[in-house]
Amino acid sequence: MPTILLFAFIFTVISDVKSQDIRCYACTTIDANAMLSEISDPNWLRWLENVRYVPFSQKCIDYFEVDQALRDGVRSNECSNGVCMKMIFQEKNGINHVWRSCIPNAKEQIRSDCTKITSGEGNLEVCTCDGNLCNSGTTFKILTALLLPLALILR
Repeated sequence: MPTILLFAFIFTVISDVKSQDIRCYACTTIDANAMLSEISDPNWLRWLENVRYVPFSQKCIDYFEVDQALRDGVRSNECSNGVCMKMIFQEKNGINHVWRSCIPNAKEQIRSDCTKITSGEGNLEVCTCDGNLCNSGTTFKILTALLLPLALILR
């Protein structure tokens, strides 16, 4: 009987989280003014202009340590009916630029996935996810590490 109650509790928590708006980390290592001055396409410019509205932090790097990032000014924002996003641009010289944010009102239009684009300028990877604070890059690993031993014990 306690096993059934435990599964009911886990299901209720997971269902409750999915039905609410999520939160996403918001930060960038991109020099927004320099980047935006080089873009001429109005559609890209309109979307990329949002990079101006997130905190600049060197702790926003791809190896994201949440505690250090939050102490350095990284925020988590509510993402109304949206998905979280992490964009990594790697220049040809190996320098990485990261942007973490929310894409609001996109939950029905954008699925959780990663897309990679390679050009003469470098490599771009954009990943989206629909879990709470999932754009840290570590949420899935932590959840798996916590639930897998529990599943083995209850087996």
